[in-house]
Amino acid sequence: METTTLRRGLPTVTDPDARRGGTLDVALVLTHACNLACAYCYTGEKKRVRMSTDVARRGLSAALSTAAAAGARLQLSFFGGEPLLEHELLLAIAAEARARSQAEGIALVQQVTTNGTLLTEALVEQLATHAVHVAISLDGGPAQHDALRPLAGGGASWPASHRGLELLLARRERTPFDVIAVVDPRTVDALGDGVRALLDEGVDALTLNINVGSPWSESELERLERQLELIAALQLAWLRRGRWVRIQPFEAALRSIASSGRVEPSSCSAGVRRLAIAPSGRIYGCARAVGEDTGARALGHLDEGLPAPRALGPGCACASAEESGDPTVAGPAQLRHDRIVAQVAARLAARLAAEYELIHIVERGAAP
Repeated sequence: METTTLRRGLPTVTDPDARRGGTLDVALVLTHACNLACAYCYTGEKKRVRMSTDVARRGLSAALSTAAAAGARLQLSFFGGEPLLEHELLLAIAAEARARSQAEGIALVQQVTTNGTLLTEALVEQLATHAVHVAISLDGGPAQHDALRPLAGGGASWPASHRGLELLLARRERTPFDVIAVVDPRTVDALGDGVRALLDEGVDALTLNINVGSPWSESELERLERQLELIAALQLAWLRRGRWVRIQPFEAALRSIASSGRVEPSSCSAGVRRLAIAPSGRIYGCARAVGEDTGARALGHLDEGLPAPRALGPGCACASAEESGDPTVAGPAQLRHDRIVAQVAARLAARLAAEYELIHIVERGAAP
């Protein structure tokens, strides 16, 4: 459980699981296969290559031993492709991770990132039993979502993904979840309405990830700023009604303002506090870096254990590489997006500080 206290409208956070060693996030990429054909997908060819039980168990062992040595909390993430295509392997590893972490005294958070189309009542219950947080990908409303997230064989994925969301909403007391939405120039004008619809439906935690793999024009970036202003207004409006909604990247920006007075540059910690293991056993800086698992960006192999920490670049190294060609150099769209977020968050922080002396939030099963 995570407790957030806002003094003069700004959040400070006490997380009892954040130990002296911080958090080590290790992702297991269970499969390269997927039942969607998202226009912006960065994972490459959807081939039927799955992680073996042996690789998964060895990856878990390496993650647990590394976290224990560092005194860190372990976040074990299940990724793909679509990881629920391999739900039996996922559930088996999640059960083993939970049992071993409890026996070894290691704080553990587990998460699966899914398109939601394969969720069933039984599967949601099983994920809850093993305390697996669900991050479901939905790009707003039906038209916005289906514009860039069709089924692999063609057709709309919204009905199946939305059914998955409804299952999670109905069981939120046992299965904490958040929604991940990709912000793309082709659908940016629908962003605010899409967020409004998700919040109205009951979503309490939402992450907005900009797609810098698509080119952004100046006009589209200006429209993005207007949409983010609208979303900040929605967040404030819900707070005035007694409900705190967690919207990233605003949440992180507000916390940064509270701790340092300004929005500090962020880092995804890829290669340092974040690693991903591909079905082949190759190790990458994060799940996004795996791609088609050619080995070009691999940091090592599971046969040699987890590699020594090695920063891949400031900010999101993968986003930088996609836009500028260099993982250490952020591209213009990423830089502009970060400036917009900082400016909008600063205005939101000022409104919060003006209206609230103290806000205390206790979140059920807070997102990793």
